[in-house]
Amino acid sequence: MPGLFALEHLSTKALGHSPNYGLVVAAGQGHRFGGYKQLAQLAGKPVLIHSVRAFERCPQIVGFVVVAPARRLSVVRRILRSHGVRKLLGVVPGGETRADSVRAGLAVLPARGYVAVHDAVRPLIHPGMLTKGLRLCTARGVATYGCPVTDTLKLTSGSDVLRTIERAGLVAVQTPQFFSLELLRRAHASSRRARPPSTDDCELVERLGVRPVWIPGPRTNLKLTTPDDLSLMEGVLGLKRQRVQVPEPRNLRTSGPRRST
Repeated sequence: MPGLFALEHLSTKALGHSPNYGLVVAAGQGHRFGGYKQLAQLAGKPVLIHSVRAFERCPQIVGFVVVAPARRLSVVRRILRSHGVRKLLGVVPGGETRADSVRAGLAVLPARGYVAVHDAVRPLIHPGMLTKGLRLCTARGVATYGCPVTDTLKLTSGSDVLRTIERAGLVAVQTPQFFSLELLRRAHASSRRARPPSTDDCELVERLGVRPVWIPGPRTNLKLTTPDDLSLMEGVLGLKRQRVQVPEPRNLRTSGPRRST
């Protein structure tokens, strides 16, 4: 695939002792969505491209791997090629579970460094989130984005509400999540036979006794689950474009304090 990075060309001497990589998980089958949601169109581009663009634009990321559905490898490679992706290290087939897919991505990354693991179906990520997360990861070990839970939570059984859950201290975890490659590989190796399989990489390192630190994430870092989510994301992107394109009205600009008359 022309224009792609080659792993053998990534010198840790040239990049420093701890290069940073990305692992974009895009291997979901989209059963609830009704199709491959990572390939759905959002503002004229596939959802996957919106996520990948943040890794492309982040100066701290030297390369990234995309884990894709085994039956859509050629489609994903063609999409990435057509959008001029430069930092891509490879596209590999995912597994039966998310954990299997992450392990598949880890298998083609170098032995050492740090990695930002991100779900492709959170396409409103921006490069600054990667920079901040990687910085905190190198200082604290493991980091993840999340948002404090603000809704009232109820424990239910079928259609019956059993009780209200205390939400103080609860955080809804997002991606990207940040790890040293060595620690994440060790966590996945020790949890390979875990049942039920984890859907969160931070949970795996927690089982090793490591406590991640969480970063308050933007509530616009939405996850695409149903077609309705696409409409919400389109709205967020539209507001962002307006902020960039619409100049501030002259009569609202102030160059200093107004003088009283």
